Order: sequence, then structure tokens, then C-alpha cells
Amino acid sequence: MCTNLRMIAQDGSPVVGRTQEFAAPLDSRLVVLPRGHEGVSSGPSGDGLRWTSTYGIVGVNAVGDADLVQDGMNEKGLYGGLLYMPDFCQYTPADGHDPATLLTVGDALAFLLGTCATVDDVKAAMQRVVVWPWELPQWGFAPPLHFAMHDASGASTVIEWRDGECVTFDNPIGVTTNAPHLDWHYTNLRNYVGLSAKNPSSVTIAGVDVAPLGQGTGFFGLPGDTSPASRFVRGAAFVATHVEVADGPALEAAMLHVMNNFDIPKGSVVTTDGTSIEHTQ
Repeated sequence: MCTNLRMIAQDGSPVVGRTQEFAAPLDSRLVVLPRGHEGVSSGPSGDGLRWTSTYGIVGVNAVGDADLVQDGMNEKGLYGGLLYMPDFCQYTPADGHDPATLLTVGDALAFLLGTCATVDDVKAAMQRVVVWPWELPQWGFAPPLHFAMHDASGASTVIEWRDGECVTFDNPIGVTTNAPHLDWHYTNLRNYVGLSAKNPSSVTIAGVDVAPLGQGTGFFGLPGDTSPASRFVRGAAFVATHVEVADGPALEAAMLHVMNNFDIPKGSVVTTDGTSIEHTQ
């Protein structure tokens, strides 16, 4: 699971909110990679891409890997987050590519945040590397992921893999959840254009005045389940209707209230065999 949102204050300050859901404990800890950090990724039979970080990074890691940045921001205000993408992520095969261009998905954010300042930089950098189906040692399989990236200007992009090709989607709405691909979620929003934050007026049927039952009925029909499609629609609805605030600190407080709508209590999402319980960590 996971839900990622970007909103922008009146002074132009972007604020990013993110929930992290998973069934297995991800054991995330604070990680700091300074300027000048020497990064080296892996290929199937040796070292892959090497880079030296231009920008310092603060973020969180996962699964006990000190350098695996799964969510973070650099000193230029470029943010990146990894989100799960099961069944729809097909990385590029490593065969036939220069080993010096090979990058694991576990090293991708450390590379992008360490060497890029903007979303445009990220797009250019992804043209020079090959993210191949590297297996995370702790899991024994290639984690199917996509990246949500936002920069200090408010620009957003999502990086995904489809049929072995890297695909980059501009994301002006600033919402990312999980599968399927981002363009599908944008199409799905068209099913909800009739929703409104404004309460509907009463209607008259056969001389009977029928009034809405209380506040919030303009959003009647907004999906409330925790599927990726429904969380994307809810996220877009909150982004579209939030009352603008003056600056970044005020928007941080507002974003916390928005993100509370995506908390998943432990026990509310369980696999069919009952062995896996997704929840907000």
C-alpha cells in the first residue's frame, strides 16, 4: 500500500505527506547521506553504476539496510518516495546493457536525490541508467516499486516500469498510491467528477421536500475503502478541495489532517489466507 500527496501553499511552498503500509515490519530508521557520498550499485555479476553525491540527503531506510533510502529529501528540496507496485512492475532486463549503467531499485533514490536538484534532472538521469530486476536479499525477490518525485517548485513526476521499459508520468495532481499505472488512475478520476465539497440543495419529489442528511453529503459516493484506486480518488479529492493556507508550516499542519484519512488500522486489511495483515507503520 502507501499513499503519497503533494499540496502547495499560497506562498508556493510545496508540502509532501506520505503513509507507509506493509504487512512485514520494514524496520525504518533515519538515514543521512552527506554530500560527497560515494555510491555504488550492483549488476548481476559485479558492480553497476557508480556516483558521487552532489547534494546531502535526509530520509528513512528499510529492512536494516543503512543506505537503502526508501523515502527522503535532499538539500535542494527534491523529494523521493518508493511505493509498492505489485503485478504491474516489470523492470528492464540487464542483459545487453553496459554494467556501468545498471542500478538496483534499492539504490535508485540515493542516486537520484544525491545527484539531482529538480524533477527535470530526475527525468534526464533516468534516461542514463537501467533499473534491472535485482532481488532484495532480505526478501528473495525483486520488490515491485515505483517512485513518486516532487521538487521545490511543486513539480511532480512518477517513474514506473511497463513491459520492461521505464515510463515517466508527469503528475500535476500530485497524488500517488499503488497499482495500476498512474495513467489509469487519472482516467478513473473521470468517474467522480460529480463529487463536490459543497452540500447539495434539497429536491422536491411529488411535493415532498427531500433534504440532505447533515453535513458532508456533497462527497457522498467518495470511495472509503483502502484499495489503491480508492485512496487515489480520495487523495485527489482532498487536494482539490483543501482550503489554501499561507505558508509551508501552516500547510504541514493541514497535511497531517489529510494524511489521517489514510491510516489503516491493523486488522482491517487481511489477505485471503489470513496470514498477512497490512497496516500503517
